[in-house]
Amino acid sequence: MPDDDGIVTITARDIYAELRALSVEVQRIGQTMDSNARRLDDHEARIRGVERWKYAISASVVTSTASAIVALVQMTHN
Repeated sequence: MPDDDGIVTITARDIYAELRALSVEVQRIGQTMDSNARRLDDHEARIRGVERWKYAISASVVTSTASAIVALVQMTHN
């Protein structure tokens, strides 16, 4: 029977290798997060643009409708 008591030896080299691998992974995740943040900013800008356009259309419809009513009233009174 081998003399194996389940002892695990972790060297400084093993720890350093794992630390380097972890560092690379953290950098990769950070780059992904930066990319996602830029896309989120882009989406927010687009949504704001659509909302501005939507409210501008509403205001123009009200204005044009009011102008048409005023013109009709003026035509009927002349």
